[in-house]
Amino acid sequence: MYDAIIVLANLMDPTGKLNDETLARLTKATDLLKAGSAPVIVPCGWAYRNDSEICIADAMATHAKDAMGIEKSKIIVETTSRDTVGDAIFTKRNLANLRNWKSVVVVTSAYHAERSQEIFSFVYGQPIEVVSAVSPDTPALRASEETSIEAFRATFSGVDAGDDAAIFERLTSRHPFYNGEIYPRIADSTA
Repeated sequence: MYDAIIVLANLMDPTGKLNDETLARLTKATDLLKAGSAPVIVPCGWAYRNDSEICIADAMATHAKDAMGIEKSKIIVETTSRDTVGDAIFTKRNLANLRNWKSVVVVTSAYHAERSQEIFSFVYGQPIEVVSAVSPDTPALRASEETSIEAFRATFSGVDAGDDAAIFERLTSRHPFYNGEIYPRIADSTA
């Protein structure tokens, strides 16, 4: 049994309606929850759309509660993360460390599983299991995953796995989603 099931988001529309890929991930996570694999699910993701203030993690939580019958007490949202790297860092920093979670499982799409496993295992400093939901699989998706994992490796080169302070410093200094290059900088006090 795990302490939590972390479910990664894909996309939603401006009203918070989840796309099929996010729904598949959420369905897989809630199936694991209902099977007793963990006491809670943790949907991840920020309000990434320019035309909506809805955090995708909140949209996933609402769908899990209203459409899938998951009790609100079994859902913990993480709304700071802006990508997979952030999902790993902020679930550990804002939830796992504070709640003394020893083991988590991550749910994502099949094409995204290998990269997610590498990122979460690095951030958590231990092997993290990833469970795959049914998803599309195209050469373009695989190429994007390869480009993204190479960028991750370059960004965190020289940082020790599991070193929370060094990982967070590298995120906020070199990752363009968090250092102010693309989106507003994440500061230590806002995490």
